[in-house]
Amino acid sequence: MFRLLRIAAREYFSYLKTPGFWLSLIIAPAIGLVSGYGPIWAEKSAPERTLAVVDYAHAGPQLTKAITVEAKGARVLLVAPPPDVSGAPDAKAAGVAVQSYVSGKAALPDGRRLDGAAIFTGSPAALSVDVWTRDIGDGALMRLARDGAASVMRAERLKALGIDPTKIAAADAAQPQVKEFSPKAVSGGRVSLRDRMPTFAAFGLSFALWMLVLTGAGILLNSVIEEKSNRVLEVLLSSASVPEILGGKILGAAALAATMLVVLGGAGLFALARFTPAGTVDQLIGALLGHGLILIFAAYFVLGYLMYASIFTAIGAFCETPREAQTLVGPLMLMLSLPMIFLSQALKRPDSPLLEWLGWFPPFTPFLMTARAASGLPWWQVVGSLLLMTATSATVVWISGRAFRAGALSNAKFDLPAFFRGIASAGK
Repeated sequence: MFRLLRIAAREYFSYLKTPGFWLSLIIAPAIGLVSGYGPIWAEKSAPERTLAVVDYAHAGPQLTKAITVEAKGARVLLVAPPPDVSGAPDAKAAGVAVQSYVSGKAALPDGRRLDGAAIFTGSPAALSVDVWTRDIGDGALMRLARDGAASVMRAERLKALGIDPTKIAAADAAQPQVKEFSPKAVSGGRVSLRDRMPTFAAFGLSFALWMLVLTGAGILLNSVIEEKSNRVLEVLLSSASVPEILGGKILGAAALAATMLVVLGGAGLFALARFTPAGTVDQLIGALLGHGLILIFAAYFVLGYLMYASIFTAIGAFCETPREAQTLVGPLMLMLSLPMIFLSQALKRPDSPLLEWLGWFPPFTPFLMTARAASGLPWWQVVGSLLLMTATSATVVWISGRAFRAGALSNAKFDLPAFFRGIASAGK
């Protein structure tokens, strides 16, 4: 036990002293901030798009007004079409003329570039539109022209039926006052932020669990590969048993992951206390403690981390370089990414039969069960999945221990037959 703890402390402090660890602590919240607000910042920093409307349908000011209304919030500015476009005899000729502007070869009379042009034909009651755009990947101008045309056609058809469009618009603007109630709400049945907080907490815990497993397993993999290439593993095996080495490495990396969790969690709580309404932090802590989420998270974290860390450690023992490990780690990384695909659905529809079945699949269990726990899982699902995870993790640790010993003493490149032969012969 003493040797196991010494190995764990060695692993922990060796990474704690590296600049990469502290850079990860800084970069991780920065990535979260950028992923949340990056698209908003990118949109605000981009120049306002210009759109010219060429009206061969004689829809008049109502078309321009409809598109102007739709353009609000889309950062699109309506501009007058260039003279050679507006003076074209038909829509086809206008399309030919506008190409030089949207391609950037020509500029508008005031020097600005033209990002798109919408050429309308037909009649106000049956519009057709050709949209020329500078950026094919940006569908905003297409949607803008389509929605504006749809608004004009709707107004024309309402007039044909003898209905005043302004009255319809006023009726559409009326919105009911909606209050949401649920038997699970804690105060009077009405749903509040306090009732939604467990869902937010479950999402955060599931994502944190995924990130910690990914980070810790990666640290273990690189550590074992480096020590094998330097023949350090052979020295360790001569002075400590395989369970002590494997357990020490996993424990050290787990302590490092826990340190990251504490630091990032503390930073998150500080941000919530600083930038959210008063009481938000108290509600979050109440959700974590009141629904048992923190205990469920801790149990699934221990078992899930133990399972994945053992697998990555065994893989590292069979590889001399990171390049050799990539072919083996790739499928595992794909498997680790799959729970994230279903994470949002696990929060919205935790009773989905597909998600229930996936939650019983051990590689997905820690992440999906933690997410589904916010809805109040039946106790038998929590207990049953934890027992299954315990049995799976124990089996994986046993196999990984045998593979770790066989790989640490082997100089051959990894192949599946050698891997299984090593597991079979490691205990002899």
